[in-house]
Amino acid sequence: MQFIFQTCLISTSASIDEGRIVANARIFIPASDGSFEDDVYDLCFDDNFIDENEALTFARERAMGWIEEHCVGTV
Repeated sequence: MQFIFQTCLISTSASIDEGRIVANARIFIPASDGSFEDDVYDLCFDDNFIDENEALTFARERAMGWIEEHCVGTV
């Protein structure tokens, strides 16, 4: 799932690793020219998720929180 939050592009996904559901979020911070290629951050969450939907929701919330914490005044 991809979406824009405070001008940043967030891509979330869920996968299985050693029988556990893992949530992932990739955050793309836009450059001055509007491209999303240079400033990328990867977040991985290994928790006891019930299903893929819970993992994706968790990744989405954490990615938005990361942006609010780290990108104040830059986006």
